[in-house]
Amino acid sequence: MFNKIVCAVDGAAITERILLYAMHFGRKEGAVVHIVHAYQLPENYVTQDGFEELAATYRAVAKGVVEDARAFLEEVGIQVSGEAIEGPPAQVVLEEADRVGADLILVGHRNPKDVAEMLLGSVSQQILNQTHIPVLVIP
Repeated sequence: MFNKIVCAVDGAAITERILLYAMHFGRKEGAVVHIVHAYQLPENYVTQDGFEELAATYRAVAKGVVEDARAFLEEVGIQVSGEAIEGPPAQVVLEEADRVGADLILVGHRNPKDVAEMLLGSVSQQILNQTHIPVLVIP
């Protein structure tokens, strides 16, 4: 039923639960899992000294999140790929799902952290509103 799964991770505690679902679908369906971690650089600091070092640290952490997720799934025998991509999270996840031809997106859900997120919607809500493929939101 599911051949290609995009698994959106952010390194938070929910990532472990998302990866357990990815592992289950990978084993049960023989699906290929594509890990996606979207990150955004703090644009407020772009003109400050040391911004390039800060940006490099963001990129390194993002790459580490993907590599940790990949290592976990590879260790249990799941065929996996992954990318850390700079950009708005929902947009990045949706574009990667289209690019790899995903037939399922796995994403976590958290309570809104501020009023702006409540009004604009969470990443999982944005993905649900903009995709045409099934999405499994993991609490």
